[in-house]
Amino acid sequence: MQKLLIICAILASTLSSAKAQNTPKFSFPLDCTLGTDCWIANYVDVDPTEGVKDFKCTAKTYDGHKGVDFALKSRVIMNKGVNVLAAADGTILRMRDSENDNPKTKQEYDAITAANKDCGNGVILDHGQGLQTFYCHLKNGSIKAAPGQKINAGETLGQVGQSGFAEFPHLHFTVIWEGSHIDPFTGMTKEDGCGKFKQSLWNKEIPYAPYALFNGGFAENVPDFKTLNETGTRPQEPTLTSKAFVFWISLYQMQKGDQITLKVLDPDGKTFIHREITQDTNRARQHYYTGRKLKDHSLKPGTYTATATLKTEGYETYTQDFKTTIK
Repeated sequence: MQKLLIICAILASTLSSAKAQNTPKFSFPLDCTLGTDCWIANYVDVDPTEGVKDFKCTAKTYDGHKGVDFALKSRVIMNKGVNVLAAADGTILRMRDSENDNPKTKQEYDAITAANKDCGNGVILDHGQGLQTFYCHLKNGSIKAAPGQKINAGETLGQVGQSGFAEFPHLHFTVIWEGSHIDPFTGMTKEDGCGKFKQSLWNKEIPYAPYALFNGGFAENVPDFKTLNETGTRPQEPTLTSKAFVFWISLYQMQKGDQITLKVLDPDGKTFIHREITQDTNRARQHYYTGRKLKDHSLKPGTYTATATLKTEGYETYTQDFKTTIK
């Protein structure tokens, strides 16, 4: 009996070890630095109902989202080129590289969905043992590999684009394992729900980011955010003769109920502008601004300090400062 128990224990240990060895591990699929020149715009939706929940039980995602969105600051960065990298060794199963990266109308998005081309230009890597990774919204003309080609982890597959159903430049990264969509942050399926953890599939920790403030600054008029997104051209900052003073920010992954405070102090440390905002709906990308009109030559010279304060329920408050000097 004791001998049988020993054999069973050895067998269980062997099976457990084999399972651990078979657990996939992925490297970061972009040639960028999270929080510096790329940001997570959406996590996987793991709410099995029509509700919305990411793996931390917040709503930094949208209903039915099956992957992780890694976003760039603007189309100008996209045009310069940010490489998409294979997350693990594999073989290219399928690819498409024929869809444009232009901003689209609602009718064009509807046509894309009807044609089953939401992914746009993309690559599917097969890693064996029922494991596949999907890379979507790649830049038109950037994919150099072909079906059947062997790919090493970290090898370039293409570049981040805005093809398919994409409202801004980003990589949509999806993991399918044994026929199920898997959240790479937990190793679990949507049916498992939120607040649970099995094992991260990342080979290096990627901290959960409840906030993604990716741009901000000052302007002498309300910024044209569409132009800012497309060209990256920052608005003209205020001068002594400006007729208005504006502080603006751009964010990813905003959740309904998030609290945003925009505050500007003048060179004497006194409150110059103050605005409090409650996010009214979940939105992958959001812009906010606050400001005040000025009488001619009424802007005091010196350094102005602006602070953006963000609060999501259940997480520590995040603040980021911006400064400008008026001469």
